[in-house]
Amino acid sequence: MGEPSNLPESILTNIPWSEKADTIWPASSFFLHRNLGGYPFSQKLTEDSSSTLIAKIKASFLQLPEMEASSYLPGELLTPREKEFLSEHFLSPEGWQNISKGQAFILGGSGRFLAALNVQDHLVIQSIDCKGEWEKAWNAVNALEGALSRHMDFSFSPKFGYLTSDPKISGTGLIVSCYLHLPCLIQSKILRQLLLLYKEPGVEATGMLGNIEELLGDFLILKNIHTLGVTEETILKELHLTATKLILAERTERDKHRKNASAEIKDAVSRSYGLLMHSYQLETKEALDAVSKIKLGIDLGWIVGMLDKEINEIFFRCRKAHLQQSHKEVALDKKELAHTRAEYLHSKLRQTTLTV
Repeated sequence: MGEPSNLPESILTNIPWSEKADTIWPASSFFLHRNLGGYPFSQKLTEDSSSTLIAKIKASFLQLPEMEASSYLPGELLTPREKEFLSEHFLSPEGWQNISKGQAFILGGSGRFLAALNVQDHLVIQSIDCKGEWEKAWNAVNALEGALSRHMDFSFSPKFGYLTSDPKISGTGLIVSCYLHLPCLIQSKILRQLLLLYKEPGVEATGMLGNIEELLGDFLILKNIHTLGVTEETILKELHLTATKLILAERTERDKHRKNASAEIKDAVSRSYGLLMHSYQLETKEALDAVSKIKLGIDLGWIVGMLDKEINEIFFRCRKAHLQQSHKEVALDKKELAHTRAEYLHSKLRQTTLTV
């Protein structure tokens, strides 16, 4: 039997991508790394020092008015499934399965904000934006860090900026990821060429699996390479400029296919539709790759009966931890999970029609 969830109901029901967002740029995430002065980095803390540090950060957070509805989640109380759920929800590239005693999370009531305590650094503030409110999301993270700095002394060097356990993240301590859905550029095999033309010097391109060779769900992730020797404004400007150019190129390709669709694109969308409608079992990767083509088909008008924000929500809910959490009354093994995923996708796509 499944166990009661330690996660608040708000995050279980509030899927970030269920908001109406840009069809090509549906999400961005912001990570801000900080350490407290007077303490060793997390890896060198004693158990007592770790407990003291956690208590201090928790107290500073929970006294802020904007954190009134937040939840404190000690690492030792979270199950592996719940840790994976948080990682999926926040599009976090970090593996959190080993988080335990002396580590914790603070979860914002809106489900858009997470603070990791004593995990990689003493504090990593993360926010996810799925409404296309790029500047608003960054300003909220920045304002929260500013409010916390009035209660805590962050490690800072006039020469190196904010100090982190990984020297490559020192300086601003800011890592931003932009999630771009680029199936037409990928299918047309022109993405690599455009990256050479459009990518700003401080930007790197990767995928949800951590490399650019295999872009899960046709999503390209743009991230800043440097945090040291650059300002937050430069990081945001370079990422936004690169993203904007790639989005324009993807829209141009989609407009071509609306007017005169290639057989290859039609076939990719049609095959994906058939796969999701009729499979008995579906693994995560094949499901997400097929959902990507459905998302494209909806935007091109080839699949009717579903909105873009609905397929975005499906993209979240068919992933392993989300799917298991929605069936928490039982623990699903690998085969049961693959079958449950297929059944879930059947039920969601039953209302749709393929028109090509």
